[in-house]
Amino acid sequence: MICESILQAFGQTPIVRLGALSFELGINVFAKMESLNPGGSHKVRIALGMVMDAERKGVLVRGKGQTIIEPSGGNTGIGLAIVGNILGYRVVLVIPDNYSPEKQKLLRLYGAEVVLSDSRMGNNSHGQKAMELQLENPEYVMLNQQRNSANPETHRTMTAPEIIRAFGDRRVDCFVGGIGTGGHITGIGETLKAQWPGLKVFGVEPEQCDLLNDHHAPHDIQGLSIGIVPEILNLSVLDGMLKVSKSECLDRVRWTMANDGISLGISSAANLAAISKLSRDLPPDAVVLTMVYDGVESYLADFG
Repeated sequence: MICESILQAFGQTPIVRLGALSFELGINVFAKMESLNPGGSHKVRIALGMVMDAERKGVLVRGKGQTIIEPSGGNTGIGLAIVGNILGYRVVLVIPDNYSPEKQKLLRLYGAEVVLSDSRMGNNSHGQKAMELQLENPEYVMLNQQRNSANPETHRTMTAPEIIRAFGDRRVDCFVGGIGTGGHITGIGETLKAQWPGLKVFGVEPEQCDLLNDHHAPHDIQGLSIGIVPEILNLSVLDGMLKVSKSECLDRVRWTMANDGISLGISSAANLAAISKLSRDLPPDAVVLTMVYDGVESYLADFG
């Protein structure tokens, strides 16, 4: 395959059976390796999807030198920076000042302008700062991944069909995913339930939070819910929530890398930690699918 640009290399990531984890839990665990996307995460999909949607609506027009501004914890920002590079948009990203220095460096290397928000102002400090900057610069375009319908739609039309094609005649019993913007668990969950009506969808959240009862607290697992129910999250797609701790995630990163040979970040490890709890209630032939969102490289500071 020859691509005219890196944008054509987004998606079509493989699904891998986690043999060691499957043996440990006594079920069949599969992961869609979104970390193998350009930019290293699943977020490049929605970055391109949201920009293309904005162009179709005339909000963004190539060649006008427009600026995209977005509050982002890193991966969506990387995706927007890549898309902006190729399509000719300036990208300004606002991220909390307590996010990993590695991600900040990556964003700048991809050509984005990085603005840091004061994390002491709360879990959504970067969202508030981005809105302030947009008010000061009304010509900026904020795609707003937490409210943008193109986010889940990208996963309905791109990611979920890849999963269905890969499994073919085989069934999937459960899909387990984190609650960040709510985009992938909504788009994938809805589509997989239509394909396999008996499938159950489980969200993953930090143990301090209780999304289904609208209660949130500060937490230290980057990539999971920032403390509000995202507007694009379809709560009805969820059959339950599974809670994990930061220490469980770190342990699962170490175990998975040493036993299944897969590099994964903290929120990806949260999915696997959640599956280990879910497995207690599943039959031995159960098929559980999750996603590896990104690799460990941006989280090495968490491991000393």
